[in-house]
Amino acid sequence: MSVHWIKQQTISSFVHDDRKTRLLRRMTIAKQSDQGLTLIEGLIAIVIIAITVVSITPPIFWAVASRVQTQRAEQALKLAQGEIDRVRTLVDRGETTSLDLLPPEVAAATNVRSSVAAPNSAGTGVISARGDCASATFPPTSSATFVGVDTNADCNPDYFLQTFRSQGLDQLGNPFTRGANQTLSGFVMGVRVYSVVARSELDAGRGDTQAASLQGTNGLGNQRNRPLAVLYSTIVRSNDSQNLELYRRLCPATTTTTGAC
Repeated sequence: MSVHWIKQQTISSFVHDDRKTRLLRRMTIAKQSDQGLTLIEGLIAIVIIAITVVSITPPIFWAVASRVQTQRAEQALKLAQGEIDRVRTLVDRGETTSLDLLPPEVAAATNVRSSVAAPNSAGTGVISARGDCASATFPPTSSATFVGVDTNADCNPDYFLQTFRSQGLDQLGNPFTRGANQTLSGFVMGVRVYSVVARSELDAGRGDTQAASLQGTNGLGNQRNRPLAVLYSTIVRSNDSQNLELYRRLCPATTTTTGAC
């Protein structure tokens, strides 16, 4: 074996080893580069997710809160409609001899729909489905009194209800003055239902009579002093032969009278 051949083999071996070394280095660098890209991509993904969560969370909370407020307004409207239905049933049955079952009467010259002030005096007890709650005196004796209504059976008020009516007309269409031969046959009544959060403003005499606007709000808005529901209705005994004439007198087309619609 010649010296020249040994040198060639040695050089070839070194060259081969050098190529392997460079190849391993390239693979190592490529692997490190791939790991670096994976880490950067992960950080970018985390940032994107964080931005997405931050951007969509407020609208979700706003939608949920708005839905809760809408549900409370719907429940308040049901309470107001329930009171009107109760009174209409009493009138249709002719049970108007006991005026204590009807809403309190406002002054004779008062227009029910525009001139009855917000309540400023809290009634005692609550209206509740539970039998062990302190019972409320309802209807109250004054239109300035608001009565608590418990809707979740915990004996605590969830709403405050104000109800009132006009002087009304008797069976002949004359102003009802509680005469011996008179029967209350028609009147205009109103119902306002306030949120429980309006208590302090009502007690302070700062209550309002216009319905609260819940549009575009996820908080309490102006329900701190305004009613969630406001309803007015003309109540006339349906089986009375004079009911159409009574309705016309209670709701004149051009002139304003007591309790005008």
